[in-house]
Amino acid sequence: MATNAIVQKQTSVLPRWVLRLLGYSSLAAALISLIVYWYKRFPPSSGARRSNLSSQGNNQQSRSPAGPSTTNSNNSSGWGSRLLGSSKKKRVLTLSLKNTVLWNPSSDVDTPNHAFHENAAIALNRLTQLYDVHVIIHVSSDDEREQINRLLQNAGLLEKGLLDPRKILWCATEEGKIHMIRHIEPAVHIEGGWELDDGEDIVRKLRPFVSRLIWVITRRRRSSFNQARLKESDQGIIGANVELAEKLLETSIGNELGFTVVEEE
Repeated sequence: MATNAIVQKQTSVLPRWVLRLLGYSSLAAALISLIVYWYKRFPPSSGARRSNLSSQGNNQQSRSPAGPSTTNSNNSSGWGSRLLGSSKKKRVLTLSLKNTVLWNPSSDVDTPNHAFHENAAIALNRLTQLYDVHVIIHVSSDDEREQINRLLQNAGLLEKGLLDPRKILWCATEEGKIHMIRHIEPAVHIEGGWELDDGEDIVRKLRPFVSRLIWVITRRRRSSFNQARLKESDQGIIGANVELAEKLLETSIGNELGFTVVEEE
């Protein structure tokens, strides 16, 4: 009988302990559920959160040492970027294509037969790497325009990264060309005239406004600007900002592009 009582007592203790543990766990779970429900039903006000954040920010500012503001540093870095960008910006150059890069052996203006001067296509390619090039072409007809455009296309000068088609400008008069150049305001202009004129009037009118003018003319015309026999009518053309040459590759621009002049013996 004593043995049976002991067994019954031991078997009755185990279920009570388990039940007690389960009871505590259930009570804790109920309390947690009640807290979560209360927080969701009655969340703290946004004003309280803002005041807490503000007080935390003030405490952090009072603890941190004074220093340059983020706005100032951003402005400084932006200004530095603009300086770097402007230093890499290409200078603007306008180029009258005829008699500088192209020539027309035909004596009839209405039936042109344009071709590139020797190494002129290579020079124009290199020129686009150094300058922001605007090409100006004096034409007499749509057929001539198509012929020149085809020459540029076949030479690969209209490929991406070279001549910008938007900067290939066409004109039918010298006044139109002058107006374009004055509007573009280039740092350098290269003039060669066209079939019926060597560009003298254009150079004369642009000289006060363009800081560097390169005038490509014939040897005979160039010799007329010799100081010993300079005509009074030509004095308004020559100046410190005007360079005369017979070929584009023999100019200071040609030297920038890597071409050297070989003196004939």
